[in-house]
Amino acid sequence: QDLLVTLSTLLRGSIYEKLRWTFKLYDINGDGCITRSELGEIVVAIHELMGRKPHQVEEDRKAREQVDRVFNKLDLNQDGVITIEEFIESCLKVPYHFSTLSGRNLQLSTPI
Repeated sequence: QDLLVTLSTLLRGSIYEKLRWTFKLYDINGDGCITRSELGEIVVAIHELMGRKPHQVEEDRKAREQVDRVFNKLDLNQDGVITIEEFIESCLKVPYHFSTLSGRNLQLSTPI
């Protein structure tokens, strides 16, 4: 049933439903905020899915730069966490944010 709800949301949901779903995916501990650490875990997982090897100096540097760049764009009030409101507002400003963050374009290397 969860799979069907997810597929329905991703295929037929409004942009707000898709953004809320994506936010929940990134909010690993479910506390209502995305931390730099959580975003880092997502970036590393995406890199691994793309075949990049973890714990290599250059790859780790690139991942940290991506996390910093994305986090700074999404953390609108610069308080160290990304709330659902900041996430939605940021993604709606530039539609590419959402396509990148939702996995339609798994490369976070493109500037947000």
